[in-house]
Amino acid sequence: MKRTVYLLATLILMVCASWLYLESDPGDALPRNGEKAPGFIGSPAEPKPVQVTRAEQHPFLAATGRNSMHNDAGQTDTYTWAGPLGKEIEVLNRRFHRITGSCVAQSLDSKGRLLGTCVSPFGVTLVARDPDSLEILARQVITRWLPIGEKFSGGVYFHLDHEDRILLASNNLEVQRWELVDAGNELEWVLFESISIADTLNRARREQHHVIDVMPDWQGNYWFITRAGIVGMIGRDGSNGQAFALGIDRAEGIDNALAVGPEGVFLVSNHAMYRFNLDATGQIRQTWRSPYDRGSAPKPGTMGWGSGTTPSLILNDFVAVTDNADGQVNVMVYNQKDGSVACKQPIFPADKGTTENSLAVVGYSLIAENNLGYSGPKNVPKSEPGLARVDVNPDGSGCSLAWENLAVTSPSAVPKVSLANGLIYLYTRDEANPEDMHAWYFTGVDFHTGEIVFKALTGVGWQWNNHYGSISITPDGTAYVGHMGGVVKVRDAEQKSP
Repeated sequence: MKRTVYLLATLILMVCASWLYLESDPGDALPRNGEKAPGFIGSPAEPKPVQVTRAEQHPFLAATGRNSMHNDAGQTDTYTWAGPLGKEIEVLNRRFHRITGSCVAQSLDSKGRLLGTCVSPFGVTLVARDPDSLEILARQVITRWLPIGEKFSGGVYFHLDHEDRILLASNNLEVQRWELVDAGNELEWVLFESISIADTLNRARREQHHVIDVMPDWQGNYWFITRAGIVGMIGRDGSNGQAFALGIDRAEGIDNALAVGPEGVFLVSNHAMYRFNLDATGQIRQTWRSPYDRGSAPKPGTMGWGSGTTPSLILNDFVAVTDNADGQVNVMVYNQKDGSVACKQPIFPADKGTTENSLAVVGYSLIAENNLGYSGPKNVPKSEPGLARVDVNPDGSGCSLAWENLAVTSPSAVPKVSLANGLIYLYTRDEANPEDMHAWYFTGVDFHTGEIVFKALTGVGWQWNNHYGSISITPDGTAYVGHMGGVVKVRDAEQKSP
């Protein structure tokens, strides 16, 4: 009996020690393998600024461009400042986890600290980094889960609010705000506020809820959505909680984040596009619902059956997503006020296109990338090429295909655009490399023409795959890309501080 107890205690200690080791900060760079790939392709870009009207600042979020994965409440993925031009590119990286850990998005707080969430096989962790060295300054586990084979939830999407606090929804069914505080000689994350939404969700439908996103409306109320198609709202003081299950004759799921503007709250389910508001009595009102063509089945490279795009707001006029139609996929543009279709523009070759990432918005232009065929970070990264720009007529009379580049392959990165230099930023492979090589490039594409300008190698190996992570660009012109090994920093050499 004593021997059994001893062996059991030893096993428990070994498991605990292994867990502590795996969860500890590796504190080093992600190593590259020995495969050879060109370090730089193309030539440095000459800035070609784009002059467009920008959406107004959300009153309850941090400054536009640094408050979320998609830059702002309208999910535009566009920056007013410049990113790298490809001038003597320098690359720095840091691992997050000893097995695999993807730091999916980065934001910059008012004190210049890089904030983000990182996902590992053990859950979601809130992380603060030094933007120069990428050293981790503070970390806080938000959700413990084993996400292998599951769709993400529980804090992967987050927003930096107007008080410099991280806003997210945990798998404990709470709306949380986290504050980074100085605790003597180190920084630490402190839970500043927590509002339970469990009862609110259960009143709509009792089940195991997985909250994707939470964002304030223009009045400061918190809106949230779940994977199983529940949309809800709760006041900033925790009052007036209410929720609404989507679906008319069948249940509808949600795979993407919210978009919020002065006109209301917008979301896309796997069946339809929606706008929600609060009526005069403070009750949730479905302002409009507009079905789209979800096709006969999911396409390879998508996470669900339906639109793969988070809604993107074009000022206060339109909201855009892509559908999942058989044959050619379409960019769908709706009037924000009444949900009528302003235009429908086919993109990419028939049966060879789909989009699983948010559309970038540049004035009345939309940027879409092709993700068809992408099948996960460890697989040979094959996907159909394609990048398209669709221009929407400001009067809502239609739209047109400005250009389409079928020579660039960006398997899963969220495209970002710099208005200051006119570049679209992608995370790509290169057709000149062997088909089975996991070589990844930070890539600049001309917004005006769709032509590739430069590609800068970040690393070789499957852990350099960003797997739907976001590109983030800070006002000093530095780009950060979350990948399966951690995060990589890319900047022009001439940007170095003296």
